[in-house]
Amino acid sequence: MIPDYLKFIRFQDKRLVLFFYSVLFVVLGFYWKNNDYKVTQHDVWFISGLLSIMLFNFIYELKAWWAYSYVIGRVDVDAFTGKHCSPALIFFSRPTIISALSIFVFWLIVKCCLMLPSMIYSVICLYVLSPLYILLIFRWLRTVYIRQLLTTVSTGVRYRNLYQYLGCYILPVALINLISVSPLAANSDFSLTEGFFSARLMIAMLILCAVVLAINLIFSLLSKRYVFLGRVFLKEIDFFFSKSIPFHSLYAKPFIIRVLLLLLVVAVWIVCISSALSLLQWQIGFETYFILCFMPCLAYYFLHTYWHWHNEFMMSCDMYFRYEEFNKRNN
Repeated sequence: MIPDYLKFIRFQDKRLVLFFYSVLFVVLGFYWKNNDYKVTQHDVWFISGLLSIMLFNFIYELKAWWAYSYVIGRVDVDAFTGKHCSPALIFFSRPTIISALSIFVFWLIVKCCLMLPSMIYSVICLYVLSPLYILLIFRWLRTVYIRQLLTTVSTGVRYRNLYQYLGCYILPVALINLISVSPLAANSDFSLTEGFFSARLMIAMLILCAVVLAINLIFSLLSKRYVFLGRVFLKEIDFFFSKSIPFHSLYAKPFIIRVLLLLLVVAVWIVCISSALSLLQWQIGFETYFILCFMPCLAYYFLHTYWHWHNEFMMSCDMYFRYEEFNKRNN
């Protein structure tokens, strides 16, 4: 028996609340820890931007997921039959638009939280309110996207290959990483006063790159097969979306071996970058130095996610053909 929409979302929202709070606990906690366990007026725009990017990541795949749920018949959405979306609503419900507008809402939330008399109360209030706002946006967009699925026609292939799709995913992740580590510029372990070729600075940067990469790899474990299946149903991707696995010889090695090789490469890379900056006597900011040092980790993260999503896409294609075969038998 197919559950109706209201019964299904009551079950889903309970899990969403826990998921949103868990993810934001890690992201906000990482920024808070890097900022020496404090939040000031100087951090308002940084935190607002961080939360807006997180909102974008949460809602970017929402329409594709509901396309999968609708076509497969996991949820009864007859309550939305005949309900249309205006062109203005379609425009403002785009993930990029709603995320860009939400930065001002998050700015107001952070500002209000910082008015509380104690820092710990401000952080707790921010942690409580920001996921609630994201949940409200999520619930609203869910109804808008379902109406779009029932009334609009697909505009054709949107992503030519997995490289393009993954690039759209890596960019927000890189921005989150950059904003999260930016407070460390004031940390003595990352001080640039001793020069770039400082043992303490290079060791601290190696540890930071490893920690950031580990967090990214954990979040990359989230399944994409149902999202890919939804995008196949929407005709946003085709069956040539991902043809093969790049660097197959590296992929064939055990994960622990790949990580150890990467750490060795990163260590040598940081020494080379620091030596070059010292010899050239270039003066760059901490954020630029972090991006330069993190480039091998970012390249591996791209490959690791590509390998994982390629396998997820293959599984979604298998699910699609099984679904088509099932329909043929029933008809």
